[in-house]
Amino acid sequence: MSLSSLSLFPATRAQVIESRRRSFKDWGRSYMTEETYLRRDADMDNDEHASNRKLTTWVLCSREDPESLEFKCSCETFLRRGLVLGRNSAQLDNNAPEQVSCYAIASVFTPERFRRRGHAKHMMRLLHWVLAPPSSLPSTFPEAWGLPPERPPWLAHGRFSALWSDVGHFYGSCGPSTTDAEGWVVRDAISTVWDVGSGDTDVDVGRGWKWLSASDVETLLSIDEQRIKVDMAATALASDAGETFFTFLPGQGVEKFQRRRLEHVWGKFKSVEYWGVVCESTEPGKTTATLDENTAMATWTFEMKTPTLVVTRLRAGKEKFVDLLSVLKFVARKHGMEKIEIWNLPEAHKGIAQDHGAVHMEREEHLSAFKWNGAEAPANVVWLNNEKFCWC
Repeated sequence: MSLSSLSLFPATRAQVIESRRRSFKDWGRSYMTEETYLRRDADMDNDEHASNRKLTTWVLCSREDPESLEFKCSCETFLRRGLVLGRNSAQLDNNAPEQVSCYAIASVFTPERFRRRGHAKHMMRLLHWVLAPPSSLPSTFPEAWGLPPERPPWLAHGRFSALWSDVGHFYGSCGPSTTDAEGWVVRDAISTVWDVGSGDTDVDVGRGWKWLSASDVETLLSIDEQRIKVDMAATALASDAGETFFTFLPGQGVEKFQRRRLEHVWGKFKSVEYWGVVCESTEPGKTTATLDENTAMATWTFEMKTPTLVVTRLRAGKEKFVDLLSVLKFVARKHGMEKIEIWNLPEAHKGIAQDHGAVHMEREEHLSAFKWNGAEAPANVVWLNNEKFCWC
């Protein structure tokens, strides 16, 4: 079957279920039954990060039978909120980040019987033609691919998109044209990891520290988003001319996804009461509601393949980081975790982390990669807050 006979379509409900049945065999079998896997995903379809058409499943399927269950491959996209700010921005307020629509891409899957035929690559190339603004696409659609995919009228254009690759730099070759370029660029796929030894499971968190329940985390992240805007403006102001910055925002269920997807796993272990911690500023008049530069916070989830406390969102100055690390080690030990992992720890903290037993490493999976849908060269685009909270 030629590539021109295939196109990209939003999945029907039957195709969504079929795509999940397929991926279960590779991604879910070790952790749960197929019934549990399908029920979990169906339940999460109603969560804030996915509801109201924010989640779309796409299939590469025959143009003649677009609702067929014999589609070649599939993927998911999540519409999200992000911020963008250029060093020489033409915005009315040059220091104010612009809130934009953007996408996180997940669950790229081809069943064994359809692999090694270029189907996944073609699907990802076509994806640009439905997600990206027309101004960022080539002037003509490749003739060899037939007609371009029909773009649903309700679908927002994304200023940028990101995915987390388990197949190296493959997605870099999946651009919007027939050249093997202009796809998703891997950026800063660095983890900092501590081994958690045995130790005291009691900790004095000290004055000003507060444990966060799941609902507390959601409240704090809405405040954190306002601080992210302030931080981005300050970073852009201090940057080199010509640099452009972007970030995903962690609220509205985005960070929460990291826990929801693994409830079936951590729910079997010791009761988890807290999912974050915050240390308020000691300055007079400052509270958690301000999240100023002296505030430290972390949120987390648990991975069970190798029992690991994974920090999903981190905010901490150097002076509070050691105390925060002690809290993370306490939580990890309490719940039987063997490791702590933080994605893209700030450079200023890396020496401190090493002094306290950390190892910095480039990940071999979940490689963070972005596609910038703008005139700026990717080399001049900076991904801020490239942390675990935005993974999917």
